[in-house]
Amino acid sequence: MHEGSVNDMLPVVNFASRDAADAGNYWGPRVIPDYQLFYVASGEARLTVGEEEHRIDPGQFAYFGYDHPHRLQVVRPTEYFSIHFLWNGPSSTPVHPAYGIREVDEAMLRRAGGLHRVECPGFGSVELPHRLSAVGVEPILTRIVKEYRQEQPGYPAMLRAHMTELLMELLRSRMEGGAASRRGRIDVALRAMREQPAKPWTVAELASLCGYHPSYFTLLFSREMGRKPKHFLIHERIKQAKQALLRGEAIDSIAERLGYGSIHYFSNNFKKETGLSPSEFRQRPDRGSDG
Repeated sequence: MHEGSVNDMLPVVNFASRDAADAGNYWGPRVIPDYQLFYVASGEARLTVGEEEHRIDPGQFAYFGYDHPHRLQVVRPTEYFSIHFLWNGPSSTPVHPAYGIREVDEAMLRRAGGLHRVECPGFGSVELPHRLSAVGVEPILTRIVKEYRQEQPGYPAMLRAHMTELLMELLRSRMEGGAASRRGRIDVALRAMREQPAKPWTVAELASLCGYHPSYFTLLFSREMGRKPKHFLIHERIKQAKQALLRGEAIDSIAERLGYGSIHYFSNNFKKETGLSPSEFRQRPDRGSDG
């Protein structure tokens, strides 16, 4: 299942707690009306989804959604965080999931739903397995639980902000791990375009650097990066142009250094990608956020 793009993500926290459970405690088999992240701070839990069983150790999450019949069981005395959420919601106000949780039989438990994917423009699609790891997320989880419990003014908006931070940490951890290792197959081409953005790279040249046939290279590149090599090169040029504009570099110098034949062509390309001319971008009050 595709959860959309991180650029459009508006997560909603429906429930958040930090609690403890003794060995033998379990939830399910059941389905839930939203998504859940179950983080083991200490102890051990086990998640059953379909025909798979996942051991959840300290520092790891169990992750599943409404389309995943599951059983979650505590193996050893465990301290945990539990977050119920939606990836996108028109309102940031929590809606407790309790009334939407439904018990199912063992036969339905074995009907596993597909894995979820999230699009990260410029970096490709990230797959989310049922067991996730991330370093240093306990402070974020603690802030989410505190906001949920205290309900101070504006707490739904704060919950949305903290949940966005948590999800991005998980997605970046996936990109730096498994996704990054897969991307290693096209890493030579990525590095070439980043280091020499002015060069008019052809697909054949880039494919040759990686040892692939051009058509297979284009397919592989598009699957991993979410865009074709030509569009990635344009994106990289504009990204470097933004940084140069913020440093105060002259527009004509930027255009020449990035391989544009004229300022006019560079300006048109820049505006097509960003919606602003180079001069308008440089003058924006919030331009520092593009660094």
